[in-house]
Amino acid sequence: MKILAVDTSLEHIGIGYYDGEKYTKIITTSPKSHNRSLLSEIDLFLQECGVVLNDVDCFAVVVGPGSFTGIRIGVATVNAFAFALNKPVIEITSLEVLAGDGDKMVLLDCKHNNYYVGIFTEEGTEYSCMKKEKTDQYALPKVYLSQTDPEKILDVAIKKLNKKDWSDRAKPFYIKSSSAETGE
Repeated sequence: MKILAVDTSLEHIGIGYYDGEKYTKIITTSPKSHNRSLLSEIDLFLQECGVVLNDVDCFAVVVGPGSFTGIRIGVATVNAFAFALNKPVIEITSLEVLAGDGDKMVLLDCKHNNYYVGIFTEEGTEYSCMKKEKTDQYALPKVYLSQTDPEKILDVAIKKLNKKDWSDRAKPFYIKSSSAETGE
């Protein structure tokens, strides 16, 4: 199964392709330029991999949390590809990319001393937004998310694909309202 994975939730674009081997790329763009560069970067990346978009069997996309606009750009792009080619979509949260095995807390700085938090335990997964002081009250090992990791995104996508955990369309995943909505 051939998978194209896209992450636009953070400052840099991450793209991964899997066809039995992993090919990944992190594109350094200036902040807030994902909308100008994503399509051309995907096209260039697929050319480097020697495939065309129609060769892809399944799409994976990081749906959040992260940059409000970045998430929308990635989700809309992947949904358009999946719709046009009638292919499934795997939704991945930015926090589960670093969850791996074992109990842990994955944190993404969302400014103003707040963190998007994913708590991953045997009992399940819980997402929330917390002040730094509150995260310190948890005895779980902490992992901080700071940049995209297309290889790990592909690892999660492969696991979800094997469990048949996909849908026809991805939906953005927001833990809290955007800055525009809250006035922050």
